[in-house]
Amino acid sequence: MIMDLKFPPHINFLCVEGVLGVGKTSLCDLLGRQLGTRLIREDVEGNPFLSKFYADRRAAAFQTQLWFLLSRHRQLTQVVAQQDLFHSVTVSDYMFAKDRIFASINLQDDELALYSSIAQTLETSVPAPDLVVYLQASTGTLLRRIEKRGRPYENGMDEGYISDLNEAYNHFFFHYTASPLLVINTNELDFVDDARDFREVIEQIVTAKPGINIYNPLSQKDKTAIYDQGGN
Repeated sequence: MIMDLKFPPHINFLCVEGVLGVGKTSLCDLLGRQLGTRLIREDVEGNPFLSKFYADRRAAAFQTQLWFLLSRHRQLTQVVAQQDLFHSVTVSDYMFAKDRIFASINLQDDELALYSSIAQTLETSVPAPDLVVYLQASTGTLLRRIEKRGRPYENGMDEGYISDLNEAYNHFFFHYTASPLLVINTNELDFVDDARDFREVIEQIVTAKPGINIYNPLSQKDKTAIYDQGGN
């Protein structure tokens, strides 16, 4: 049962982060359905440069990145700032700072300098999250999940790009101190189709402490052994 789990009073704005394909939006949708949170979903499909970016990353990188930066800023300043009398917790499937991770990988030095000056100006008006959940996975796991969801513009995703992005995410969150952080290793989790895994994730979120929290779940083999022995 999930409904017995509640967010603590100090969590009003939660951000879920991770490399594309890790399950950010799926987790946010589940939180909305099961716990009644208000959702902010990144407008990925609306970016007119994204398919061009995956076809030729160098040629379309700056346009793609700038569109995402402005879109994320607009969403977070407009939606989070609105008072919601029916939902006490807002959950976003991205955090504003994540944009810098992609920019650092995809932009040339002169483009990055211009981008950074714009981002620095915009981020002062973006509310800080009360908790960031970083869903972590191996590059192999990410590639399998990307293939499974079947987005046309992600066909034939470059393994090297996902590996570089995964490394950049890990580096970013290894040094992240701006808000409480919960790192969840999702290689052995299927919180979309397994209610027990979903409950594990929610329990970790609602009990997260200030500072850095790290959760490495049991392997599926070990879980099966516990369940077979009558555990719960």
